[in-house]
Amino acid sequence: MKNHKQRSPLKPSVLAILGVLAAISAQAQDQPAAPAADDSVVVFVPGFRASLNSALNIKRSSDGIVDVIKAEDIAKFPDANLAESLQRVPGVSLTRGDGGEGKQITVRGLNAGFTRVRINGIEGVTATGASDINGSTNRGRGFDFSVFASELFNSLEVRKTSEAAVEEGSLGATVDLRTARPFDFKDRTFSLGGQALNNSLSRKTEPRVTALYSDRWKTPVGQFGALFSAAYSKRTAQEEGYEAVELLSASNDGGFCSPLGYAPQNPVNTPVKGIDAANCGFGVPRTSNTDAYNSVFSRTDNYGGTVANPLPGSGAFAPRIPRYRRSLTQYERTGLTGSIQWKNDRDSALNLDLLGGKFNNSRYDNYISAISFGRSLGQSNGKPQTSILETNFNQNGSWDYGKFNAVDIRTEGLLDKYSTLFKQYVLSGHRDLTDRWRVDFLSGQSKSDLDEPMRATVQFDSPNVNGFSYDFRNNRNVPTLNFGIDVANPNNFSFAPQEADGTFHGQFVGRYLHTRNTLKTNEINTSFELNDNLTLRGGFSKRDNTWSNVEIASGGNGLALPSGVSLASLTRQISDFGRGLGGSGVPTSWTAVDLDKFRAVYDIECHCSKVPGSSYDLLGQVNRGVDESIKALFLMADFKYDLWSIPLRGNVGAREAHTDVTSFALVNANGVLQPATITNSYRDFLPALNVSATLPHDVMLRFSAGKTVARPEYTDLAPSTTLSSQSQTVSIGNPMLAPIRAKTYDLQAEWYYAKNAMVSAGVFHKEIGTFIQGVSERAVFSSLGLPDSILIGGGCSITGGTPACPTLPNTTVVVNRKVNTPGGPLTGYELNLQAPFSFLPGIWSNFGLLANYTHVDSKITYITRVDNPNTAANEKLTQQANFTGLSPNAHNLTLFYEDNKFSARVSAAHRSSYLLAVLGDVQGHDFTTVDGSTNVDFSMSYNITPQLRVSFEGQNLNDTPLRYGRDSQRNDTLLYVHSGRSFVLGLNYKY
Repeated sequence: MKNHKQRSPLKPSVLAILGVLAAISAQAQDQPAAPAADDSVVVFVPGFRASLNSALNIKRSSDGIVDVIKAEDIAKFPDANLAESLQRVPGVSLTRGDGGEGKQITVRGLNAGFTRVRINGIEGVTATGASDINGSTNRGRGFDFSVFASELFNSLEVRKTSEAAVEEGSLGATVDLRTARPFDFKDRTFSLGGQALNNSLSRKTEPRVTALYSDRWKTPVGQFGALFSAAYSKRTAQEEGYEAVELLSASNDGGFCSPLGYAPQNPVNTPVKGIDAANCGFGVPRTSNTDAYNSVFSRTDNYGGTVANPLPGSGAFAPRIPRYRRSLTQYERTGLTGSIQWKNDRDSALNLDLLGGKFNNSRYDNYISAISFGRSLGQSNGKPQTSILETNFNQNGSWDYGKFNAVDIRTEGLLDKYSTLFKQYVLSGHRDLTDRWRVDFLSGQSKSDLDEPMRATVQFDSPNVNGFSYDFRNNRNVPTLNFGIDVANPNNFSFAPQEADGTFHGQFVGRYLHTRNTLKTNEINTSFELNDNLTLRGGFSKRDNTWSNVEIASGGNGLALPSGVSLASLTRQISDFGRGLGGSGVPTSWTAVDLDKFRAVYDIECHCSKVPGSSYDLLGQVNRGVDESIKALFLMADFKYDLWSIPLRGNVGAREAHTDVTSFALVNANGVLQPATITNSYRDFLPALNVSATLPHDVMLRFSAGKTVARPEYTDLAPSTTLSSQSQTVSIGNPMLAPIRAKTYDLQAEWYYAKNAMVSAGVFHKEIGTFIQGVSERAVFSSLGLPDSILIGGGCSITGGTPACPTLPNTTVVVNRKVNTPGGPLTGYELNLQAPFSFLPGIWSNFGLLANYTHVDSKITYITRVDNPNTAANEKLTQQANFTGLSPNAHNLTLFYEDNKFSARVSAAHRSSYLLAVLGDVQGHDFTTVDGSTNVDFSMSYNITPQLRVSFEGQNLNDTPLRYGRDSQRNDTLLYVHSGRSFVLGLNYKY
């Protein structure tokens, strides 16, 4: 894997740290020691510098390794959402979704599925939709930060080490988000802010509004406080680029049309389709160039990494559906919080926290593509009718240029409407039974509903076009696609029923989806102070998590247009396409499906019989779910002692968790939905130790060790079964997956060399016992333990009691499923610097620097092939590589300035290339990778009066693209998109 352990190109954060170290020593001699952390409940601090200082105090007083970000002002994080705020934490990298906005995070190389997110003390899960190639719908445990506006929260805490009192479930980190409470502020507080956002690609200006009101008052029974906050934003995010959808070998889907007189002939004579020795279909003569044809099919797989093809002689890889895409995502994000607090000055307190968020999204995708390379002869003639005219291969074995005849061209429109509704309540409190004995409780529920009432796709086709070509030779990211016709002319496309010979003229496809996550938490904890040096703590918690998913598909082939309706009347023009893509020959416009006009003619979303040729696949629905019950006990001790005159503090303890899992799904067996239910349970004993030593000269030395566990994804546990008779594939769940367990060790040194300043260095190591990976393997259907009646549900019919379909009980099929594979070590180090330049004279003392760098390396043994034809059946080929989602190098750099009125900063966040997926499939690819990226942002503000502030921000200033590469040797482009720069102008008033 030479492409995934590359060095970070410049490592500016490391250089910045080294460059400031010389000044640190001098500053440390001149400045007084940093003060101890402030234990006051009031955490509101104005200004960026003050927010850094508050966060640093919390970090210093923590027993474990914790990083904190505080809102620099009331309801103010200078980012589109919380994920973009968290990327400034050492070891945290950002995963971006559609439109370029932050979506999920990885911590120390472990992806979102290994990071638990708690909101106001209880776990939350948010599911959202996405484009298929950019992550598809998030139905897993990973938290999607795009649901919430950042203004709803005033504190983000990333806990990188385990503790017995903290709920298990995280392998990477536990992220705690907290909304504001009235006792966070000293007095009555009101804030109102408004912003206008403009994006360079969409060229639209849209609003963002925030408000907060908080008050507190004294009564005879104690102090009360109430707070309300709201945030609303609207945005149109545009994304443009190229997709291959998949990379398939030349032999897939029946191969290409062989040259005239070539032996063996492909496809074989089929009179009903017009296939004979001279033609590959009616009006489709055999025009393949023999040399070009041979150059494609002579390429073989030596399993040594030279050219990774699936089988000897199966041919080179070509894009399955080479296409340009424009996506227009229109979303509205609304969030509300409420908090009521009461406390008795003597011994009791109660908190009620409420949070609601709604993320409404409409995504319009338009594609112009060549569809033939992903079509078989039986489906719609497609690839076996396509002739190869010209080819070229680069030094890595990539088929980087090809010219073809008889290619089906398609214009496609997709409208995806979905909304995520999140609701949460948390009631918490404590009572001091004596001066030394305290009881805390917490009870709450979070619920997330992803509803996708419409995912409508309509496709218009132009069959058998000559002269199509794709060309990567001048640009490996965005090829020149010559479609062979004027794609801006709607008369070159058709929409009609499929012809008798199989020629396709378009289709429509729909889907309904609903995913729900409900997480209930109840816990009670107690602590008893034995003496000034030792406190015992213990507690019990019960969590009940429920996940359910329902999908219903619909669709049909092309319809006969009503009399008087032309295709031109159902289309519109995509215009001004390709700005910033850097590819020559990219069309600036093309004919696009107008879904509103089309649905006015045929209401394909009614899913009913009034649409000719439509099917509503009720029996084919994916109805599945998981119920998870977790009971946990913990016992631990907090200690403070002096050892050889060195103050030590920390905690030691253990947590025991018992997990019961019930997985269920409805399986279509012979046209009848049959329930399948499987139970599993496991127990984990999780010790944890955190020790901090205060050394001379304000140096903190921390050590942590423990055992952790991360549970499998819900989607992988459900025992659902999906069969495709056309492609001979079976996808099945695995309810017996074991969780991922690890032993973790951390060592970190922190030097608080001056007031509000720190430099730290740390190392960490995780011994991961097992990993969960998706694999594909060939197996006889009857060996899978599935009933033969499923074959009928897979699209077959019964003739004389025997299934009449391509898949029979003795058919060898491709099986896709998740399995436990060997784990491996993960090791890394972090460097972190917070350096106010207060040692400099005059105005220069208002500057400061934040810099951090993280390097992570792991050795996971992946299955990259399970059916090597050169060895025994189903022998597994393996390869060691990093964790999926792990960037070996990540660094952040922020230069800031702040005085009494003006504040400004510029930030750069970099993450190196990482693995997106380990394919382990029968196609012959090993990995999908994501290119490294650097994002640059800035923010500035000016206080016109003490109450009124104006701000200006820029996001993604360098318009960083997103690129996926397929296969470690060839590095073929699977996806390349960019989303433009965004600028935000705002006003904020507070008193």
